[in-house]
Amino acid sequence: MAMALPVRIRGDGVRVAVETDPAHAPLRDFLLNDLGEDVAAIIRAKGRLSDGLAASGGHRPWQELYRFHRLDFDGAIVHLRDVGGWSSCDLDPGVLLRCLEEYLEQVGAVRHRQMLEGVLQAGAERFAPDRELPVAFRVDGPGDVACVPAPGNEPLAGLLGDTEFVLGLDWMVAELGRPGAAVTWPGRVFRVAVADGVATIEGEEGAYLCLDGETFRQVVAAFRQAHADSHRAAARERAEPVAAMLALGGTSRRARGWALVRTPRATLEDVAGLTPHPDACLPHGVLGTGSGACWADLAVLDEAGGRLRGGTKTFMPRGIDADRLVPDLRDALTRARFLTSVPGAWASFVAGVPVHGYVDPDAAVRLPCEPVQAEAVAQHVRVFFPELVESGTDLEAAASRAAGTARTVSGAPHVLTAFLLHDVQCHRHHLDVVRAARPGWEHTGNACHLRVDVRTVRLEHLWLDGHACELPTGEFARVLEEYERLAAL
Repeated sequence: MAMALPVRIRGDGVRVAVETDPAHAPLRDFLLNDLGEDVAAIIRAKGRLSDGLAASGGHRPWQELYRFHRLDFDGAIVHLRDVGGWSSCDLDPGVLLRCLEEYLEQVGAVRHRQMLEGVLQAGAERFAPDRELPVAFRVDGPGDVACVPAPGNEPLAGLLGDTEFVLGLDWMVAELGRPGAAVTWPGRVFRVAVADGVATIEGEEGAYLCLDGETFRQVVAAFRQAHADSHRAAARERAEPVAAMLALGGTSRRARGWALVRTPRATLEDVAGLTPHPDACLPHGVLGTGSGACWADLAVLDEAGGRLRGGTKTFMPRGIDADRLVPDLRDALTRARFLTSVPGAWASFVAGVPVHGYVDPDAAVRLPCEPVQAEAVAQHVRVFFPELVESGTDLEAAASRAAGTARTVSGAPHVLTAFLLHDVQCHRHHLDVVRAARPGWEHTGNACHLRVDVRTVRLEHLWLDGHACELPTGEFARVLEEYERLAAL
């Protein structure tokens, strides 16, 4: 029987989301804020719990202090409290361990994908072992690397075939590359410890293996190289023409800025939870005709197919020449206009497609700009995205007026205006998606990150640092209704 967890952990390969009820909010915040994407920190937390559960003669109490929370284990229950003493929850150690395992799986997938993207896009110096390794590698397909061990090294091959370990390869290589490395991997199937120049691997049914620590490091590095080669070979062999180009380079603060990335259709279909918008929601044409942009949702779905969280991504048409896009952007800035209702927001046409975008409001103070100034202004463009089909309504005025009807807004009201104008835009589908949200739901759109809780809705602007607002859920619903009325959706 599957263990019931107090949190739902989902990832789309780019971002990890944790959803829960208000009673377990400290656990969600502990995972996201204290552990984050730090694989080493997650593994250390797992190891502390695993060692406590496996201890003979009863469970020994312990305490662990993190930046925002502390864990107190009294021998039976883990008490999770924030350091300010404002919130807490109690967890069975086995349940918390399972939460950490699922969280590591999703974070590991993100980190591993980042590593592969770096290898495929920028290339990397090839690793060549300086000794004979106790296992050989054979690439059988994309992401499929077979391990053939020398006699007596079967636990090593089993470890490299463990999906959980594979997701942490880039972290493991980095840790083992440090002088005097002392590394522990407390996996569910295999346990690895590297200390004092010796690596020990423990597996199922008493399997046990000791290796020289440097040999183990080179085995892991060679396997990581083989894994990257398997994806590189698949990319070279894929003959399918490019179906779309991703116009948003990234919406996280760690990936600030925009870029044009050619994306094969098969790659899009491989992204977990990729669901297309309705046909009527596609702006300026349909994907495949070369006549317009395509929108898709990176959605996190529950077991019944219900939508929990998603992030809208914009795909430009293949009819747009990637080599001409930057010059077209510079030309667009000479005709662009700032939106009076949202700092740094502008509107223009790029390659004939109406777009909205953002510049750094502290660096670019005037649009349109002179052609000679376009190069300098373009360096401060943070993002741009196509707008939906013209609605015949002044959407900027509608968004500004609708946002102004909110009686209780904490923070910057123009963030609410930006959400209506750039994320809801002019299609009822977007309104329906937001209205169907339940507490714990999050969504990353073109301009804002939305988080819905029981009593409040929080909006954080992705391109204006520190700009955010909160308002009661009832007020938010009334703003949506007013925008729907004013925009005649």
